[in-house]
Amino acid sequence: MEALNIKEIVSATGGTLVNCSEDMIVNGISTDSRNINAGDLFVALKGKNFNGHDFIPKALESGCTAVLASEEIEDNIPLIKVDDTLEALKLLAKYYRSKFSYPVIAVTGSTGKTSTKEMISSILSQKFKVHKTRKNYNNEIGLPLTIFDMSNKYDVSVIELGMSNLGEIKRLVDIARPDIAVITNIGTAHIENLKTRKNIFKAKMEITTYFNSDNLLIVNGDDDYLSAVSNKNYNIIKTSISNKGNYNAEDIINLGSKGIEFTSKYKGNKYKFKINAPGIHNVYNALMGIAVADKFNLSLEQLIDGIYNYKPSNMRNDIIELPDGIRIINDCYNANLDSMKAAIDVLNSISNGRRIAILGDMYELGDFSIKAHKDVGIYLKDKCDILISVGQDAKYIYDEAVNNMKAYYFRTKEEACQLIKKIITNNDTILVKASRAMQMESVVDFIVKDRKRGI
Repeated sequence: MEALNIKEIVSATGGTLVNCSEDMIVNGISTDSRNINAGDLFVALKGKNFNGHDFIPKALESGCTAVLASEEIEDNIPLIKVDDTLEALKLLAKYYRSKFSYPVIAVTGSTGKTSTKEMISSILSQKFKVHKTRKNYNNEIGLPLTIFDMSNKYDVSVIELGMSNLGEIKRLVDIARPDIAVITNIGTAHIENLKTRKNIFKAKMEITTYFNSDNLLIVNGDDDYLSAVSNKNYNIIKTSISNKGNYNAEDIINLGSKGIEFTSKYKGNKYKFKINAPGIHNVYNALMGIAVADKFNLSLEQLIDGIYNYKPSNMRNDIIELPDGIRIINDCYNANLDSMKAAIDVLNSISNGRRIAILGDMYELGDFSIKAHKDVGIYLKDKCDILISVGQDAKYIYDEAVNNMKAYYFRTKEEACQLIKKIITNNDTILVKASRAMQMESVVDFIVKDRKRGI
């Protein structure tokens, strides 16, 4: 982060200064008293289960320069008083974003946001210094923290935007003001709140709220909603593996656990590209990266290297090789119907022995939940040899799959692990996936430790 003075912060947030000099310098912004560095501004956020004002003493002990708060606090503490600390955080991030003129690329979509952000970043980093979203800092708290990571040492920013309801992305792009937007797909994530895919589409399209003729939208041309997108006020590029886009993938070759190859045009000529990660979804990510690369005039060599060097993020299609040919696909970070299907396709495509799927609940699906879990069970047919379903609604996965394969259902991960320990054998490929709250990485850890004990 580039340093700000207190005067700038007060002006941006509309706050009132108490016990603090306008000339005082802030070198960072933090909302977590556990991660304060000397010279930071501590923003005391309020949530359903916490109140950041309770942690002001700890932040001061850690060396914060001043506090941004909405409650009365002790005398003599350097304070910027505001009515709402979250709104002030967003206003400050919007001001800070305005200090940088380099391009910002924003990525959203029901699935594949993080992997596409990482693919684009990998490609652009072959030519530029790239700022990108850390972890999953993509909501109304996380995005401002991502923005505060921007600095003059970068040439371009690639950020991720999440949402759970209408209006949220509109508020995020008011802060981020992207020059280029990417929408990966329109699926069923957060359908509990939004009720229909049409509403999800509307919510994702809010990413173009402030677009004009200088802006570019890149979309998945094979998505039934995004394929119909048109607008005279800004530029649109579509990508496809069905020859429906401006950038298309052909001659797709599955290389199993070694990844996937495809052919696509770049600057008028066809070339072969290799992704060192399995799954057809990564071809879509790469096509969007190719469109961005063309916009930024990367050389062919830079593009090829950027795609080749792409690595999935932690717990997202992360392949773990164990002794005796056993392989785990750790895709525990999150799950919805579309990402479940993509992960099952990866399981089917890279297996050399038995295909085992350990699947948990998918959350935030509302009335669609039972059908979505049943659809996963149906989709497993001919793509899986053994199913272990864990949780509550995961029972519906089991119900649809039990007649097509060996299938087991457990309410808890602990119960499931007792079976897992008994049935895993040489050359098994094991997919582990569920929504974030299931914390299925504990199952991955159990398998890894158990196999190491058996060596």
